[in-house]
Amino acid sequence: MDVLETVYMVCLVSGIIYTVISLLFGDTVSDWLDQLHLPLFQPITFVSGLTAFGGAGYIMSRFTSLSDLVVFALAVVIGAGLAVFAYFLWVKPMSKAENSTGYSMAQLGGKLGEVGTTIPAEGLGEVLLPMISGTTYHMAASLEGKSIPQGTRVVVVEVRDHVLYVIPFSTDS
Repeated sequence: MDVLETVYMVCLVSGIIYTVISLLFGDTVSDWLDQLHLPLFQPITFVSGLTAFGGAGYIMSRFTSLSDLVVFALAVVIGAGLAVFAYFLWVKPMSKAENSTGYSMAQLGGKLGEVGTTIPAEGLGEVLLPMISGTTYHMAASLEGKSIPQGTRVVVVEVRDHVLYVIPFSTDS
């Protein structure tokens, strides 16, 4: 086995190993690599191209009489082509389709809700907030230090230490 065949085999095996690791450990590795923020070099596109490059190069070097330079050039074209194909087939459509019912506490500022349990002037009550996934209940305190009775519509002004600080919501000007 010459040097280029070894390079092709290493690329092919690396791609296969990455695929097996991704299957076993979920999206952990992909999430870590996604932090590069390079749209065309997403893990799935990079690994698809690397694996195709290795596989095409190895097969062509073993079973054709093409020169090493031609085999290398064709392997690069095949790998790059498959990477671009993977980008447009999987990555780009999925980036538009990703929706989540999850949220962070920081996103709750400005949300309208209703007091479920009366909020005392100096204590905690409970606020019901409508979300995509249904209604959520959160601990709440009055930002102005005034009691807010059950059933009052409120707006979340700020979130500190997992407590929503709310004020009554009024449509009066």
